[in-house]
Amino acid sequence: MKRFSALAVPNLSTVSAVHLVVLFAAVLGVALLAAPVQAQSPRPKPPINNPNILGKPQQAVQSIKTMGDVKSCLAQGLPTYGLTLQTTNVRSAPTTEACRYGKLAKGTLVEITDYQVVKQQASTDAQAAAAASPAEAGPTIGYVEDIQPLFERSCSACHNAAAKTMGLQVTTYAALMAGSENGSIITPGHPETSKLWEMVGQGKMPATGPLPNDEQQLVQQWIAQGAAENRVQPASSTAAGAASDSTWFTLNAPKLVAVPDGCQDKPQPGATLASADLIAPVSCGAPPSAAELKSSLAGARPATTSAAPAALNTTTAEAAGDSQAGEGQAESSSAEVVAAPAIAAPAARGASAGGTGIEAAAFGLPAPSESDPYLIPAGFCIERRLPDNHRGITAITFAPDSRMFLAMDTDLAHEVDPLILYDAYHPSRSIAVYDWNNDMTPVEIMQESSRITGLDYEGGTLYVSRAGEVGRIPDGGSYETLAGGFSVSSQLFHANNGLVIDNGWLYVSAGGVRDGYVEGPIVGVGEEGAQQIVSGGNPFAARIVRAPLDALLSQKSIGAFSTAARGVRNPYGITADPSGRIWFTDNGATNVPDEISAGDEVNVLDPGSIGGDDASAPYYGFPLALSGSTPDWYAGPALTLVNSAAPTGITYAYGTIFYGGYGRNPGVYRVAKAADGSLIGERIMMAWPVLTLATAPDGALWVGMGDGSLFRLTSGCN
Repeated sequence: MKRFSALAVPNLSTVSAVHLVVLFAAVLGVALLAAPVQAQSPRPKPPINNPNILGKPQQAVQSIKTMGDVKSCLAQGLPTYGLTLQTTNVRSAPTTEACRYGKLAKGTLVEITDYQVVKQQASTDAQAAAAASPAEAGPTIGYVEDIQPLFERSCSACHNAAAKTMGLQVTTYAALMAGSENGSIITPGHPETSKLWEMVGQGKMPATGPLPNDEQQLVQQWIAQGAAENRVQPASSTAAGAASDSTWFTLNAPKLVAVPDGCQDKPQPGATLASADLIAPVSCGAPPSAAELKSSLAGARPATTSAAPAALNTTTAEAAGDSQAGEGQAESSSAEVVAAPAIAAPAARGASAGGTGIEAAAFGLPAPSESDPYLIPAGFCIERRLPDNHRGITAITFAPDSRMFLAMDTDLAHEVDPLILYDAYHPSRSIAVYDWNNDMTPVEIMQESSRITGLDYEGGTLYVSRAGEVGRIPDGGSYETLAGGFSVSSQLFHANNGLVIDNGWLYVSAGGVRDGYVEGPIVGVGEEGAQQIVSGGNPFAARIVRAPLDALLSQKSIGAFSTAARGVRNPYGITADPSGRIWFTDNGATNVPDEISAGDEVNVLDPGSIGGDDASAPYYGFPLALSGSTPDWYAGPALTLVNSAAPTGITYAYGTIFYGGYGRNPGVYRVAKAADGSLIGERIMMAWPVLTLATAPDGALWVGMGDGSLFRLTSGCN
């Protein structure tokens, strides 16, 4: 495995150490002789050290906690850093009446460049309400601010605008409150009679694993407070007849999450403000290190109070989301603010287009939206085959004569039998051959199988990846096991996953047995320990493995396989491009906060980089990515996807890579080269649940879905 030094030392071979010392001494001597001796007045030690020999200034981090610390840091013209304590709106002016540019997730590091104090008088109505019934101040938990991000991350795989399993969509407030096919699932004020809380509180949902306890409690409290769409500023936060000052921070170029009711204009420098009650100051002079930031999370409190813990501080004006904050005049800080450099972005984790050989230009499509049309592709013509099929299609491949092989499963999109859904060994699956040119009824060539997740055809033989093993079906023959002993976790749908044959090698994208963040992040055990945990100790799990095809056919043993790449959780689809590069998707961990990478990725593997043993195999970063660290030795993905994207099938077609996803923003995606030379994934069709993609001998792209839908996509349509 290649490891790279984080510091590149310049070549000083032409200048000896003695010469340097003499030169520095001579220069220093001249300077001392020329400068008059002056009395030096005491002054505080600057937070920036003298430049080192490489000419790079070293900044010292000063820990700060209070508003006084913030003012002092800004007065010195130094960059000031804070941590968002919860979902935080960023607005164009220091009032909750101003439009939102977007929002920041809890735990986001931001740079503060200024502050403003807004003086306001509580309205007569607010005074009366506070005096009459402080308990009726209003909800401090809102769907938009608190619940929607949670559901988008953990529940959208089955309950988004495209899916709506059992008629339920949870990604918008109106749809959630409308309920499912069985009626309302929320009784505002009464979690004990709400179907939503029953499913979440008992860990029955999400299907991928229960929410963490604190998130379960958040859902319960939200329903108990009335299941409001937005937080509301408590009337008791302003004493009757008293003025209430609010402090606002100006943030430097924050990276915002879009909101439905956001401003139409782009954020303007100096006009991106957030309530100081939602941000905890953490450092002055330089951003904190990862370790310092982690230690700051536990006791972080807003700058404007030193009493209540941050986690309980949801009673501020801006925590009200879109509530009315009243009119007031802004008092700007008197300190002259010196522009500070923006927070350094983390190292790029994806490959450039040039590094992957992808030259297909991007279509310039907008970002995925729940308003996108369903099953209407952009840039491609679409035709549906097997319209009466309702069995999920989990894998597709073709023979050179255009025969199509389909792996058939139970219906995975509607109300299903949990025994079948979660049991990889349930004998309900089959393989069928389909003459799509003549639209003949598919003929089953293998029946009563365990879950099938990978197919490829080579040399007159169909190769099969299914729960725990790899096998083959020769033309006209029956199924034969070639290798068993792969790790299977049926509850997590890890069942060997994909299979591809290229250049004499058979590759398997072998899934792991741990879901990652559901059981907590894997930290403090090192690379080898983390790999052992996620693979369950199986040397053929949580990695890409490969075997020489001739050796596999002669040995018929899992011993023919060796590790090709590690550091993945559930590498689902796998394919090869014309250059011999191996592409695969990694279905990352579930229920992971957005500020931490869950490992949902599209990866590219160069067979030339595969070492001779496990230790020298490329490592793709999961599960160590969950610790928040970014080791400089791991292989960066071609595309880093949004958490819970749940990428599935992948194939090379029309000069580039296509992949599917059934999680957040589900559908079919096309990998393309952006104007800046980087790779991007553009959704060309909203669809759910996309499980497999394949390319026919005529070059057409085929899409198989969990509800039995089968589509053929060809280029040429607008």
